[in-house]
Amino acid sequence: MDPASSPQSDRSFGYVSVTAVLIGLFVVGYGLLLVPQSLLGGAWIAAIGVAFALAGIFNTVWAGRRFGLSDGDRRTLTVTSVALAAVLTVAFVVINVW
Repeated sequence: MDPASSPQSDRSFGYVSVTAVLIGLFVVGYGLLLVPQSLLGGAWIAAIGVAFALAGIFNTVWAGRRFGLSDGDRRTLTVTSVALAAVLTVAFVVINVW
């Protein structure tokens, strides 16, 4: 079977992308709930969620068509968003532990 004609290639949204977006939105909501206790902490957690949700969005074929991105550009934006989320998470943990 030709990989280009497989049903997998016709799907715009994969399970991993949808899961990443949902988790990102959950983290954004949690960050917004924390804003009354700590503005900076809540905003920081919300930024982590936004970066994670963007990684899921950029991982879709839909984003490539919508924004005119090549596969390489989508991959680069996805990896960059995941890296940003990781850096923000590590920095949050390091700053709040000390």
